Amino acid sequence: MREAARELLAHDPVLHWKWKVWEPRRERGADAVLELELDGRRFGFDVEFVQTPTARNTNRLAERTGGRPGLLIAPHLSETLAGQCRERGLNYLDLNGRLWLRTKGLLVERQPGVSSQRVRPALTPPDLFSAKSSRLARALLSHPGRTWSQSELVARTGLSPGLVSRLVRHLVNEGLLGQDRRVLLVARADALLDAWAARDDWARRTTVRQYSLLESDLEAVARRLVKCLPTSGQPTFTQWFAANLRHPYTTPPVVSAYVPELPDERVERALTARRVTDGGTLWLAVPEDDGVFRETQRVGDFTLACDAQVYLDLLPVGWRGPEQAKALRDWKGFGKGGR
Repeated sequence: MREAARELLAHDPVLHWKWKVWEPRRERGADAVLELELDGRRFGFDVEFVQTPTARNTNRLAERTGGRPGLLIAPHLSETLAGQCRERGLNYLDLNGRLWLRTKGLLVERQPGVSSQRVRPALTPPDLFSAKSSRLARALLSHPGRTWSQSELVARTGLSPGLVSRLVRHLVNEGLLGQDRRVLLVARADALLDAWAARDDWARRTTVRQYSLLESDLEAVARRLVKCLPTSGQPTFTQWFAANLRHPYTTPPVVSAYVPELPDERVERALTARRVTDGGTLWLAVPEDDGVFRETQRVGDFTLACDAQVYLDLLPVGWRGPEQAKALRDWKGFGKGGR
């Protein structure tokens, strides 16, 4: 990694770097000393090479003291860990070109381009936000402040103990989940939700059918839907209708709900609903995984998706969906309606 970092910085087309000290010395407390020259000024950094960065070792580096600011150099830094480094004021560089420097009189930030993503983690991390694995994030975000054991998370999510163990280990390494012996607690809820939002794909994880109805009162449409669907197929409302019940901000343009399966013609007749390709006032979505039905909340006569799910579902849609999502997330009651 040392030689790779040296070569990367030697070919930097914009910034001029110079290694002042290359060989590590125990008494110096750093692996190397690096100097950046920019606009006639020089900035020195104590370098730490970390092969496998985690929240634990980045926190340790952020807390170090010394005359020069620290600079973490790693083969690969996830965006989540990079965000934590920025929060802690720890400078970093990875071999994909991801760079962040902040010290007195200096601020440099560089994101790697898609084509430059050539260095990956030594061990492929589990996918936290696949259709099935996202059950864990959904459970954690639906109960802020709650402590968990792994066995409780297994029971809550229906995931296998092995998968929960791998997901928990990765969340802890990323600094998103705190662990004290066997007790787990969400450490950075906002960062966890942001990471999920960056990976979420509504169109890919749902099959949506739209309907046109003569009824214009959306609450009446929702009540009729609850009445017409069988007990085993009750809707879980989301997007604008659900957000409006939790924290009103915009007028809902449609009623949207998750259902285990799309209704048959008999139910459609009872709803007096006609299938349309666009412009419907009722959207029914069958999720790729049934995890959305595991974390719900009740408002009046309606079952809603958890706030985190409603937030995610609003981000990719029109009709001021992202505005409603932001208003819901900024509300002090966000995430506190789980059961």
